[in-house]
Amino acid sequence: MREFLVFSVLGLPVILLGIAWYRYDRRIKTTLILPTLSAVLLLLAIQHDLRWILLGPDYSHRLYTTIEVNMVLLLVAAVYSAIKKRWIVAAASAVLALAWLWVGAINSVV
Repeated sequence: MREFLVFSVLGLPVILLGIAWYRYDRRIKTTLILPTLSAVLLLLAIQHDLRWILLGPDYSHRLYTTIEVNMVLLLVAAVYSAIKKRWIVAAASAVLALAWLWVGAINSVV
C-alpha cells in the first residue's frame, strides 16, 4: 500500500520533469539533473533492501542526512527555478522536496 501511495505522489513530479526534459533547451537542462536524480533515488528507495543500500540503515545518521540533503537541495532548486521563471521545474522540485519530507517523517515514526 505504501508503494502505491509513493508512486501516486511521485506521479506528478515525474510527469512534470518529463515535460521539462522535452520542452527546455540544452542549456537549461542542466538545472533538471538534480530533481531528476533525486526522483530516481526516491523511486529506487521504495524497495526496502535498496533503501538500506542507497540511504542507509534504519534510524541511522546517514539515512536522515541523505533525506535532509535531498530536501534542502530540492528546495534550493525550486527557488532557483522560480526565480528563472521555469515553473514546471519549480513545481516538480517543490513536490519532490515535500516527498522527501514525508519520507523523513515516515522513517522517524516507524
